[in-house]
Amino acid sequence: MKKIFPLFLLSSGILLLLSVVLPISASYLLFALNPTPELIDPTATSGRPAVFVVSAISFTTVDYTRAANWFPSLPQAAPPPESKTRFFNLSIPDLELEDVPVEINGQDLTKNAIHYPGTSVPGEYGNTVVFGHSALPQLYKKGSPLTIFNPLLKIKVGNEIIVKYDGVTYRYFVRDTREVKPSAIQVMEQRFDRREITLITCTPLGTYWRRFVVRAEMVD
Repeated sequence: MKKIFPLFLLSSGILLLLSVVLPISASYLLFALNPTPELIDPTATSGRPAVFVVSAISFTTVDYTRAANWFPSLPQAAPPPESKTRFFNLSIPDLELEDVPVEINGQDLTKNAIHYPGTSVPGEYGNTVVFGHSALPQLYKKGSPLTIFNPLLKIKVGNEIIVKYDGVTYRYFVRDTREVKPSAIQVMEQRFDRREITLITCTPLGTYWRRFVVRAEMVD
């Protein structure tokens, strides 16, 4: 019995370690074998130029629960105008995400998902960019801001995203998903010939290595 208990502890430790390492390793290998093509240049003039251009994220000891730190080279813009509506709600029925609060022009990802300052708000032409935190699958807790976008990696093309903003409901359908390097800042581009929403979280879950990006387009 004395020999079995240490062996049990050792086996449990190994299994726990593998449960963390294997998903991350598999995701890294998949990304390496299937590189994502570069997105369009955000400085290109397609209708109207991009609102801003930022440089790649550098992975250091940075607090990534602050939205501003996801793109640290973004020039400091003037504070956005005050809005009477501070939040909108986001739902993805296929992922059982319901009425996720998104703070408009927010920063603190430990409190809720964030609408990135300077991007369009729901219903407007342009690209509504939303950041949401994620963590290791073992730490997932439904409704927790720290793991709110964990389910996002299971989303599929054609899934519906429902946004309720200022008393109006908007419906978007997922056009594509992809993993990109932190340098692919083109996902923040504002194009004013369409009404889009882009959801962004980190991948593999529990790391800040890459970005998982969901792009959806509004339907009338």
